[in-house]
Amino acid sequence: MRLIFSRIGLLTFAYILASTTVMFSQTQQSGIEKQGNLRRHNIQERVRRNLADDENGIRRLFTMGNEAVPSLIKFLSDADEEKRGGAARGLAYIGNQQGMQALRNAVKAEKDKETESAMSCFLAGGLVETKSESDLDFLRNTIERAQIVADDDEAAFSAVCAALALGMRGGGDSLAELRKVAKVDVLGVEEIGKAIQWAESKSTPRQTPTEQSLSDEELIKKIVLDGTFFAQEERSKTSVEELTFNRQRNRALVSLEIYNGPKDARGYDLVLAKESSAWRVVGIWFAWVA
Repeated sequence: MRLIFSRIGLLTFAYILASTTVMFSQTQQSGIEKQGNLRRHNIQERVRRNLADDENGIRRLFTMGNEAVPSLIKFLSDADEEKRGGAARGLAYIGNQQGMQALRNAVKAEKDKETESAMSCFLAGGLVETKSESDLDFLRNTIERAQIVADDDEAAFSAVCAALALGMRGGGDSLAELRKVAKVDVLGVEEIGKAIQWAESKSTPRQTPTEQSLSDEELIKKIVLDGTFFAQEERSKTSVEELTFNRQRNRALVSLEIYNGPKDARGYDLVLAKESSAWRVVGIWFAWVA
């Protein structure tokens, strides 16, 4: 009897132990899920707050990088037009592949004309290094649309955004498209003329400085000011006003100012990416005008 009792007791103990382990595992999993949900909620709230703070907010979103992308994608379908536009800007600056695809889809689906124009500008600026023929068609078609639809400010501005991206790409194949925009009377067209001169003067793809003695900050400033079309004509009036790295320090957001006076100034944002110790421009956007 004592041997049977011991076996029964052992089996009971094993059952209790297994049940306790399962309950502990379920409790632990539930805790992990709650922590994950709380973290996602906190990230979404941070993204929401940053979308409401244009200039400082975009830099914080850029620093967050891929962490902000899922929330930004959700805000692409927000009821508020400004939030949709802000989300498009954040995704374009961050340059995450999934985020850029969501932005492409959002541009096609957007019903509000002004918001669609803003989204198109942000998307266009992020396509500097695209190898996709459909992306290149988007840039060309955006320019063509401005030629077809007369007196359409949104179309004209989108065309300048697309032309800036093509101008930064360089190469003779962009010249024909750039010349179509050069005569348009719209913000940012000054830089299109510079891009045309820059493309015409270069028979080989642009080369970025690789001085080993320079810090990343110094090298980025040198590339932006001396290795892009901004160096044309107004170099002495062009300056880097702010530079922000992402957490991995492999992407940098640069705010550039062209200052001719209190009532004649304009700003651009550029994003550079680092690969194999070399920085290159991967995004460009018109930011503001005085």
